[in-house]
Amino acid sequence: MQPESPFSIQPIDRLGNVTSSQEDFALEDTLGGRLRAKAEADFMGTSIAASRWKWIGVCMAVLFGLLLARSAQLQVVQGQSFFSMAEGNRIREEVLPSDRGRILDRSGDVLASNLPAFSLWVDRRQLEDENTYPQLVDVLADLMGVSINDVHDLYLRDEGVGAEVLMTRDMPRDTALRVLSSPEYYSGIRVEAGVRRTYHTDDVGTLSALLGYTGVMSEEDYTRYKEQGYRQNELVGKTGIEQSYEQFLRGFPGEQRVEVDAIGNAQTVLAQREAVDGASLTLHIDAELQRFVERRLVEIEDRVGARNASVIVMDPRDGGVRALVSYPGYDGNAFAGSIDAETYRALIEDPARPLFSRAISGQFPSGSTFKPIVAAAALDANVINERTSFLSTGAIRIGQFVFPDWRAGGHGVTDVRKAIADSVNTFFYIIGGGYQEFDGLGLGPLMEAAAAFGLGSPLGIDVPNEASGFLPSVAWKNEVKGESWYIGDTYHVSIGQGDILVTPLQVAAFTAAFANGGVLYQPQVVDRYETQDRIQDVEPRVLNAQVASDTSVRIVQEGLRQTVTSGSARRLSALSVPVTGKTGTAQWHSEKETHAWFTGYGPYEDPELVVTVLVEQGGEGSAVAVPLAYDIFEWWFNRE
Repeated sequence: MQPESPFSIQPIDRLGNVTSSQEDFALEDTLGGRLRAKAEADFMGTSIAASRWKWIGVCMAVLFGLLLARSAQLQVVQGQSFFSMAEGNRIREEVLPSDRGRILDRSGDVLASNLPAFSLWVDRRQLEDENTYPQLVDVLADLMGVSINDVHDLYLRDEGVGAEVLMTRDMPRDTALRVLSSPEYYSGIRVEAGVRRTYHTDDVGTLSALLGYTGVMSEEDYTRYKEQGYRQNELVGKTGIEQSYEQFLRGFPGEQRVEVDAIGNAQTVLAQREAVDGASLTLHIDAELQRFVERRLVEIEDRVGARNASVIVMDPRDGGVRALVSYPGYDGNAFAGSIDAETYRALIEDPARPLFSRAISGQFPSGSTFKPIVAAAALDANVINERTSFLSTGAIRIGQFVFPDWRAGGHGVTDVRKAIADSVNTFFYIIGGGYQEFDGLGLGPLMEAAAAFGLGSPLGIDVPNEASGFLPSVAWKNEVKGESWYIGDTYHVSIGQGDILVTPLQVAAFTAAFANGGVLYQPQVVDRYETQDRIQDVEPRVLNAQVASDTSVRIVQEGLRQTVTSGSARRLSALSVPVTGKTGTAQWHSEKETHAWFTGYGPYEDPELVVTVLVEQGGEGSAVAVPLAYDIFEWWFNRE
């Protein structure tokens, strides 16, 4: 190995050129990099002026300030709002529905209660969207087991408010569980576990109009109920007792705050206020009596073809209603779920109008049931006394007009008791409108007396949609008919014909006033209510403490008793308990059969039951209404 030379010798290549070493290359790179950096710095310093650097700094400062301000707004100003939203995603508030109160008859038999059920709700926006509507209807028809047309009709009949439409309150359990287990396949559809209202009236359809039914709130309902804490999709009473006692039956829903996980599953109940169930109502109504009356009306329809009737049975001692029959009835459970289009259309188009509560809403000529009021008014006004008599020869004549009695040849000499018992028209023509030298009551005093007995205005029964009836006046006829009032008009009103209209309930109420000695009570269906183990009676309400003098009432009572012993209701004399009565035959159409009336009470000495019957187009009251009244009295007193 040769020793290293103390001097540096440059290597030479094959051509005799001197080659560079690695150190030379490194030195060149270092010097060249420094020179280039200096050149670049000199170039940039000459291309961006100092003033521009200043503006760039200002813009960056402004941008930073904006970011800082936005951050402050989000964290300080809106921080609480975003916190609440986050909490809303973590904590869910839920309503705990209260059980609707039951409805029972006077014996404790349950007429309305609740059953576990699933309800089916649909997003209103998707139903209103023409793109999603067809497919959604197909799905709903499959879930509900109905036709597409039925789904369409249900949607068209919807009167609810809010974001959802109730399709049914009685969804099959298996179907409901299918939806609940796979909600991702049923967009816009929601199933809710709860209860549905059920009515135990399968064989007493006439109770349905009395009890009513529940339904989703309409816009009008929601306007009325929202200030009382009702939710938009809550069910409320729509008709009958369900409507008039809504505040009692509903109760008070509870609330709870629940912590949920990211997908909405409940984890922990943070706070809870228990629901208070609705009050249970006990009625004056006797369901067995109502059932008995309804069956008799079915027989009358089969026998004489009368499709419509009203029967009121009332306690004259306090106004408690034992039976409130509007015939024919209907099945209230049809409205408890989702009534199909065919059933609903059949009810609406039925000429017998089963949905119409004719016992309290129907207005009819009173016929001769009005005559006891005319008699009491004439006695109190000293137009007659109990010994005043007139000769009935079959008719009276005013000019060319003849006003007949119902019996050819008349009834002979007639006083007030006989006039009531035999329903003698001539007697009431004279005491009502006058004849020759005899001055009668006249229309004004006659209508004042009628009003004192509760006619011409609602009595205030605790069931909605009560009609007022109608009492005519001279001014009314002049204004509405453009005609003068004649004495013949007064004659017609004096026997319960012409323009006077009454409800069956009003006839029962003034009959009760005669029965109890002159006190007009407000008819009452609900007897008491119970909530949270506390029972509260509904106190009787007096509308008029003395409709007529004691003497006048007593004389009318004797005439009503004579109706049974020797007058137009003699069939009732076969009863084991003495009763009273008044028949009536009301003309209302020139070509159709008359309405048949009966009203009376018993026992005669100590009344406890008023029976009022109206069979529309039933003919003579004594032929149709009296036999039905006989059956009712017999059933009641034999059972008691």
